[in-house]
Amino acid sequence: MREIINNIAKLIDLKSLITLSLIITLEILIIKGTKLDNDLFLLFSNITTMVITFYFTKKDNRENKEEK
Repeated sequence: MREIINNIAKLIDLKSLITLSLIITLEILIIKGTKLDNDLFLLFSNITTMVITFYFTKKDNRENKEEK
């Protein structure tokens, strides 16, 4: 039971919440067709991409270190 709670706690850390909120916000903006300044939309989508890339690259680096 403790292991399940620990796994859920790991899922709900700050990085995950920020990443999910950025992705959900970007999807809502795209689906609704909200009119944004092109530069603002480009900045927001680039930030979202950087956060996602950092999150998954960091995870891969940890796995590579554990294998060695």
